[in-house]
Amino acid sequence: MKLTHKIVYGALRWPVALFLLIKFNYRFSIAKNLPENYIVLSNHTTDFDPLFVALSFPKQMYFVASEHIARWKNAFKFIRFGFDPIMRYKGSVAASTVMEVLRRVRDGNRVCIFAEGVRSWDGRTSPILPATGKMVKRARCGLVTYKITGGYFASPMWSEGNGTRRGAVRGSVVNVYTAEQLAAMSADEVNELIRRDLHEDAYARQLEAPKKFKGKNLAVRMENLLFICPECGAIDSITSDGSRISCTACSHSFGYDEYGMLSDSRFKTVLELSDWQKSEIAKLIADCKEFSVPTATLSTVSKHVETPLTSGEARISADTISCGDVSLPMSEITELAMHGQHAVVFSVGKTYYELIAKESNMLKFHLIYNQHKANEAAAVN
Repeated sequence: MKLTHKIVYGALRWPVALFLLIKFNYRFSIAKNLPENYIVLSNHTTDFDPLFVALSFPKQMYFVASEHIARWKNAFKFIRFGFDPIMRYKGSVAASTVMEVLRRVRDGNRVCIFAEGVRSWDGRTSPILPATGKMVKRARCGLVTYKITGGYFASPMWSEGNGTRRGAVRGSVVNVYTAEQLAAMSADEVNELIRRDLHEDAYARQLEAPKKFKGKNLAVRMENLLFICPECGAIDSITSDGSRISCTACSHSFGYDEYGMLSDSRFKTVLELSDWQKSEIAKLIADCKEFSVPTATLSTVSKHVETPLTSGEARISADTISCGDVSLPMSEITELAMHGQHAVVFSVGKTYYELIAKESNMLKFHLIYNQHKANEAAAVN
């Protein structure tokens, strides 16, 4: 643990606390009764989550971060100097990330990981990466589970930086487990307690105890999430303005309010709408529907440097992901992930790819990929 990292971490804690209090009305509890070194696992709701978590832990720790931040050039120089994050290539085998986490923990450091690997799009915790329990056991240290609540409504993933909303955002430790307790469990049992501790359904919490999240243009950019009209079924026809979402094909519109609830819609919540859209994707795939975006760029990424390969229309089917004149077999892609709202990343062999469509909904590529893989698994079983 470098002295520089301890100094920067300590110096920024209280200015950051004031900033988050003003911006989000964020409140937190100080973690107590902690082992000497440990891994913190947290749910993931906003881009500010590392700051939310850090405030509860006065002792400096390291964070696992998506590889793409290493391409921020000047900003990353400061991040690396002050915090030295552990890089993870989303959409790829994370063996090097795991080894670095284990190395730092065994050196007596503390590490924080956002166990879902992605922010929640609909307010419900995403699946925990299945190798997490095994990694925690190999670390032979303590485990601290941490939950952030209210973050989804304060900064919805789909809103794409369209201003944050101020409401009740809270962060606190859920449970603390010792190395001895973890050693007595199987990896599956560790995974289960992680899933239990980190599970969050933002809408269930909101329906039970409604809280306002005040802001402007509350519905803007919901087309990053929704690409099928819930009224007429048209694809890529969704637009947003202010607090309303509309379909250009049938003119149906509905609202999104300060409680995160929908109006003028057969769905009450974004979660219900998201679940409906996933069911529609399954039906469309069963009918051999292909999905596309009109303009995208495909690049390779190596040593945090992007090399453009091609651009043009991008398509996804049961067999391939293609962009321009490049076509890649779905069978060789073992994982596909998103970073931000408009990029998917994945590996084919030893090559790491990034597909970006800045003006289009790219969540559909992620959801469609997941559905195809689910269909394949069901066929095998």
